[in-house]
Amino acid sequence: MTSKEPAPFGYIHKLKNGKVAKFDNKLKDVLNSIVYNINNDWDFVIIITGNGMVRTGKSVLGLNVGAWLADQLGTDFDVKNNICFDSQIMIDNAQKAPKHSVFVYDEAREGLATSKRFSVLQQDLVDFFNECGQLNHIFILILPDFFELQRDLATHRSEFLLNVYRQEYNTEKYLTRRDAEFDIKRPLTKFNRGYFEFYSRKRKQILYFEGKKNCRIYNPRLAVFRGKYGNNYPIDEAEYKKKKKDMLERFKDRHKKAEEENKNRDRDNYIRLRKSEGATVKQIEDELGRYFKKGLKKTQIYDILATGPDSVPDSVQP
Repeated sequence: MTSKEPAPFGYIHKLKNGKVAKFDNKLKDVLNSIVYNINNDWDFVIIITGNGMVRTGKSVLGLNVGAWLADQLGTDFDVKNNICFDSQIMIDNAQKAPKHSVFVYDEAREGLATSKRFSVLQQDLVDFFNECGQLNHIFILILPDFFELQRDLATHRSEFLLNVYRQEYNTEKYLTRRDAEFDIKRPLTKFNRGYFEFYSRKRKQILYFEGKKNCRIYNPRLAVFRGKYGNNYPIDEAEYKKKKKDMLERFKDRHKKAEEENKNRDRDNYIRLRKSEGATVKQIEDELGRYFKKGLKKTQIYDILATGPDSVPDSVQP
């Protein structure tokens, strides 16, 4: 959609660390209820998604909400312990943290994560949340897409959904020096971050089942309200970005290593299968050069055959 240039929003709160949290007053009222009720032996899971897109600014909203909640509850909120890019690290930290701690889990791997891995990750989180209520923590899950979530996590175990989206508005700009010289402004559509839709527990349940049937469309008519948040970091920005960058590099390395291991396993299975079919080592050596990028010497093939399992797969795709 397109609109006019966005207007300033209402709520700016100075945190105890000297930084600020910025978001809509309506969201502040919702979060006040979280702060009030957690003292009565509750725990909460908040979901933040990005309208099916990346780079929409959902991490920034998660940090602002997390920092504000921790500030109101009087608990620590730092990059090292409370902001996690690995679900197991978050679970470990949560079990050691004092009551009413706030954790932001940022599934920042998005396009790098396979569907199978994302499914396993979710089940780990669901299992943990079902057992950790007595810890009385708040968990903010920043995830790629609401409709990829398991039903229990999307509808029952989470309190509400904040769906971040990109706002667009029409403007005119000088694009070149020549344009400015001749006073020619070009019509443009500018993209802005800093917008979200709030879905309550009931509304996000309707959204989930409706979206599953309708191409994962985030129906804005189901949102209770729309709000804005600041493009600011309420924690040490450099430390946060370094931790995120280091995590992505480690994940890429693990992903590359896993791919290599899978290729080697396919190659080794192919060798054992061909040997069981009566192929000679020389034939297998020639075939590896055609079907796999990296060939092997005869001695290496003999080693694989000597250390392989007793049984071989029925078929292997080279």
